[in-house]
Amino acid sequence: MNNPQKTLGITQSVCEICRKIIPTKICTDGSNVYFQKFCPDHGNSSSLIHNDLENYLQTQRYVKPAWIPREFSGESDKPCPEGCGFCSRHEQHLCMPIVEITSRCNLACPICIANAGQQWDMTVKEFSKLIDNLILTESQIDVLNISGGEPLIHPQLLEIIDNALSRPEIVRVSISTNGLVLLDQPALIHELKKRNVVISLQFDGFDDKAYEILRGRKLLKQKLAILDVLAESEISTSLTVTVADQINTDQFPKIVNYLFSNRHVISMMIQPLSFAGRGLNLSGKINRLSIPDITKLLGKMGDKRIKHSDFAPLPCSHPLCFYLAYYLMLDDGNTVSLNQLVGASKMMDLLANKTVFGLDIQEQENLKDMVYDIWSGPAGVAPDSAVVMKTLRRILDQMSTSCSCFDPRKAFTIAERNIKSIFIHAFQDVETFDLSRVRRCCQAYPQTDGRLIPACVHNVLGRNNSVSAAEGVKK
Repeated sequence: MNNPQKTLGITQSVCEICRKIIPTKICTDGSNVYFQKFCPDHGNSSSLIHNDLENYLQTQRYVKPAWIPREFSGESDKPCPEGCGFCSRHEQHLCMPIVEITSRCNLACPICIANAGQQWDMTVKEFSKLIDNLILTESQIDVLNISGGEPLIHPQLLEIIDNALSRPEIVRVSISTNGLVLLDQPALIHELKKRNVVISLQFDGFDDKAYEILRGRKLLKQKLAILDVLAESEISTSLTVTVADQINTDQFPKIVNYLFSNRHVISMMIQPLSFAGRGLNLSGKINRLSIPDITKLLGKMGDKRIKHSDFAPLPCSHPLCFYLAYYLMLDDGNTVSLNQLVGASKMMDLLANKTVFGLDIQEQENLKDMVYDIWSGPAGVAPDSAVVMKTLRRILDQMSTSCSCFDPRKAFTIAERNIKSIFIHAFQDVETFDLSRVRRCCQAYPQTDGRLIPACVHNVLGRNNSVSAAEGVKK
């Protein structure tokens, strides 16, 4: 590692040995950004957190005012993050709750953050209580993610989904899955289709090399069969790609092309490998990728539909956590970046406190205004302006209703079939853990006792295989 020369700021991180919260300097050598940590028990340590100083500094411009939750379940009198739940020091509301309904799994992935495999299932009663508490905190839940373990093996999965969908406050349910159960239980896909869920499929590429290293076994044949099942049912699908340096970065062109070529595939979630859970064993063996590494790879892969400049931070989270790009699907089969049509600042205003815009009546009006701005703005002089205008007119017609009521579930369905998205989500681990990022976390694991544990607090400090910060993050 180069010797960092300049201090950019200070924060708090964790000791990689004892997991205690410790003072940390944010430093740069003029090219990369590092943490310099000091633990009174284990001394000094350094870790790389970002591979592009210029990008790191630019991201700080995208921080938006916080949207505070309606209620707090945490304990503000305890030191951070011991009182997580959220407490009143938390600076953001919850965009996407991740509910782990089982710890069981039919795989044993070497990179699993959850270290899944134990025998535990959430009951429907526990789930219902959890949702009750969640609704007290959030007036509307745009996307409720059901996860695990492997959620499809839960014996009461459909009852749990029905419980969630019975709540008008929940707009959409997504399921994070490796998809293998769908090959053994073909009838299940029809039940999920009827409930209009989004299948977030773990998919690491079209080469078995990635599956052997990241998942512990060859899975390509099964994954291709799962893609066929999802395509046949036309169920809304998101591809979740865990990307590791020199292992599956070469798979981006094929995966992106699959995203744009299949109408039912609505998004792609790229997660740089996080060295947490079982993945901690790979630290030092695989190079760390940060978000600018990913955007540069996407921009250089030769696909004219994607540019490095299409991507911008999600304002509601910390700018080092989440980047995203949206693509309008034109009626002639081509695509155009919404950032290029609207401008990044306008897009960031629309996305100030969530990953999906247009899901309440005021936001719907803002979205229509954005469409009219495009109509009279840069799109009007674009080479494919006629197709852009035709597509926008169709979307406006679909948005229009014959009554004054507004249905966010209908709005979500219209949006996802007309606008594709690519997300990049960088989870933290013991090397990169940053308390300032945690305080702006908009993704959390709701607990049955009502607490909302920020995702990276749970993954780094709160799971069974971690030592908690000052022994304060309760299991």
